[in-house]
Amino acid sequence: MCFPVWNRLRFAALAFFIVAALVYPVLVSAAPLKVPDVRRDLFLSRLMEARGFADGSDARENAALALKSGVVPEAISDLAAPVTRQEALRWVVCSLGLAEEARILSELELPFEDAKALPELDRGCLTVALRMRPPLLKNTPTRFGPSEKLSLDEAGALLSLLSRASQYLKLEVTFTPAPGMELEIYREGTFSALPKWRVYVNGFDEKSEAEVLQKYLAGQGFKTTMNNPNYEWRLTSGLLDDHGEARRLAALARERGKPVRLLPSVRNVNLENQPFYWALLTIDPSRYALSPITPPEGITTLAPLSTMARASGARAAINAGFFSVSGRNVGFPIGTLRIGRMLVNKPYQGRTCLGWNTEQRAAFGEVAWSGKARLESGWLAIDTLNHFVKGNSVTLYNVFYGRFTPVHAQAAEVVVENGRCVAVTLGGGTPIGPGRYVLSGYGANAALLAGGLKPGDKVSIESVFNEGDALWSGMDNIIQAGPYLIRNGEVRIEPEGFPNSLLNLRHPRSVMGLTGKGQWVFFVGDGRDGTHSAGFTLGEVANILRMKGLTYALNLDGGGSTQLMVGGKIYNSPSEKRERSISYAVGAKDRTQ
Repeated sequence: MCFPVWNRLRFAALAFFIVAALVYPVLVSAAPLKVPDVRRDLFLSRLMEARGFADGSDARENAALALKSGVVPEAISDLAAPVTRQEALRWVVCSLGLAEEARILSELELPFEDAKALPELDRGCLTVALRMRPPLLKNTPTRFGPSEKLSLDEAGALLSLLSRASQYLKLEVTFTPAPGMELEIYREGTFSALPKWRVYVNGFDEKSEAEVLQKYLAGQGFKTTMNNPNYEWRLTSGLLDDHGEARRLAALARERGKPVRLLPSVRNVNLENQPFYWALLTIDPSRYALSPITPPEGITTLAPLSTMARASGARAAINAGFFSVSGRNVGFPIGTLRIGRMLVNKPYQGRTCLGWNTEQRAAFGEVAWSGKARLESGWLAIDTLNHFVKGNSVTLYNVFYGRFTPVHAQAAEVVVENGRCVAVTLGGGTPIGPGRYVLSGYGANAALLAGGLKPGDKVSIESVFNEGDALWSGMDNIIQAGPYLIRNGEVRIEPEGFPNSLLNLRHPRSVMGLTGKGQWVFFVGDGRDGTHSAGFTLGEVANILRMKGLTYALNLDGGGSTQLMVGGKIYNSPSEKRERSISYAVGAKDRTQ
């Protein structure tokens, strides 16, 4: 037989299934020497026993529980049919909560010549089965035989390994997703209680649209609540014990053209016996240049990480600093943002910044900034950048803001190119193109700009970092987030004004840092998923990174924003099971491009 050799427990397995044959006489053929098939329902029942979830001795009830609870999260129509190798392996891997890892690793090379035609999930399950500890497969044969029926001794060995993995599971995979990059995937532990499921229905532009679907779903027996997170209307189910009912609810919403997500419940993310997943990307700075990347429509908008990475040509990208949300896909960065020596957003007091330049120098610390414009009549203080402020204020807008300045009836604006005023306009809405910036006066400052400048006048901008600190002035790029996790190789976490819940409870995390060899590191730790990863405290993240050789590390925005992409593929599982629109990211671009 060409199937990989699992640890053979032939006598125990035969005895086990002979007893089962007494319960299911149809397993035994009239031909005395024929080996009985392993039925799907019997295999699922023993799977639940191996995972510690069996609800009793009745095999039919245990098999039904496997499907109802979502421990095996799929619909199976004919439970009396023989189980195939492909099915058995997929069910075991998914029962350990490794479906996301299977997706993430599905493109890695496999030793089986008949694996290429398998669906993505099944290819990933094969990879996970070979690489996890304890391994479910050995990679000596050249064929997997996915459609072949599972034998008795194969089933017994597989279920025995499943029982062991339920107690102690570890998956560590390191590979090269692109030249000059090394990606480490780590997962340990598995969920220890039956999951529950919640259905989210998104994509409503108006509340009334959500109300129509809510009423329809209620008529089908499903109660949902309506809310408006981040200015997007959505419907949310209660926690459902029955995964089949959750799938049915999802199908009803999809039939009406709405995006749907099924999320497993989280028991208590601060318990120790939870699964944990993280991914760490190490980047060679001699091959890749790092830079903040923003939404194509400007920093007043929010966009998915994939959109920004694709538009910028970044080979790899991670979500970056914190941001505010003021409308659907509308928001602003919070804190310092400098891109290519152009200041895009002003600092936020009390939080750590990370800066770097083209000479591969980096700086960590707090940044203060002051800005002023030199006009023919003297100096004029700049209050903010790329952000409209009510009252008597002066704002500097550059190309990162968007195509036009905000429309405002009492605004006066000076358009500057090559250090000279080229136009004075009123009412806002002035185009902002490459190589120009706009100085906008509001309130009392509008009259000052409108009456004090004319085309041809000289205008210069002075930006000062930390009262003229040469180090920070020399940084081409600066981002701000916090807290600072590792400095000079030591874990030193200061609150920086963040609440205890962000510091010491488990959440999805994103981090950017440097190794002692000067390599850049992007780190993400998943969370808020009871079957995949519980999340991490900042202390847990810092200790992982210190052990991985980081000498400096800065915590970035986390939660639903946490995301790592390489080559257009997401290498983690966002806690909302979809990309969140964010304000900006950091991308790594090939220096040879």
